[in-house]
Amino acid sequence: MPGTVVLTGGTSGIGAAAARRVATSARRLLLHGPEPHSAVQPLLDELRRAGRAEVVYARADFDRLDDVVALARKVASATEQVDVLINNAGRPGAESRRCSTDGYEATLQTNYLAAVLLTERLLPLIPATGRVVHVSSATHLSARLDLDDLHFQQGYQPAAAYARSKLALVAHAARQSRHYRSGIVSVHPGVVNTRLLHAMFAVQGEDASYGAANVIHAACDPGVPSGAYLDERRVAEPAEQVRVANFQDGLHQRTMALLTPWLDGR
Repeated sequence: MPGTVVLTGGTSGIGAAAARRVATSARRLLLHGPEPHSAVQPLLDELRRAGRAEVVYARADFDRLDDVVALARKVASATEQVDVLINNAGRPGAESRRCSTDGYEATLQTNYLAAVLLTERLLPLIPATGRVVHVSSATHLSARLDLDDLHFQQGYQPAAAYARSKLALVAHAARQSRHYRSGIVSVHPGVVNTRLLHAMFAVQGEDASYGAANVIHAACDPGVPSGAYLDERRVAEPAEQVRVANFQDGLHQRTMALLTPWLDGR
């Protein structure tokens, strides 16, 4: 495991299981979650006992993009280099369409826009040998994202909102790798028993440690090609829409326009 790892959504589910693995081998773990420090103190104590990693906790609510900027600043104040960024934070599609504090469809913001913003803000700290991992979902294979309705004002459905946000993550990884940034990948960690899964789907899955192992593989295995979409540990074809360069570029342009206020030094 590389020296410094930033892991979002690291206080529950797959994220907490991944944190336990990282803590045993990395030099520093910068852990993000939405809870106050006191609520995650038992986990932090466990991680610090588990291995040699220095563990730093940062709270941020991805319903507020100002919080994402503050998170990036905290990371920059804690380390001069980020070897691995794992964008794992996510939420299920809300039961009815809801907008974030910033006015964007909430699922898209938490699962996609926040991840892209954090990545952009941290890129100066990530070396050419670094790795960025977007934790996506195989549900993206059933989704189609309308670039003219990113905020799902037409025909909103919770599971579709989630799948669309995950499709956007896969497209972002593919596009950034194609244009200028190597070492960025997306991964479906498997069907895993988490609160997020059960909030949307009446299915059972693997233990969180299973999904965490697949995420760590995406983060550390040198054989994973840049821009790849991994179905667990296998390089797989993403959704057809993701493979269209014009779609990737169109999504990128709209995304940067939405994030401009938070990319310009705010």
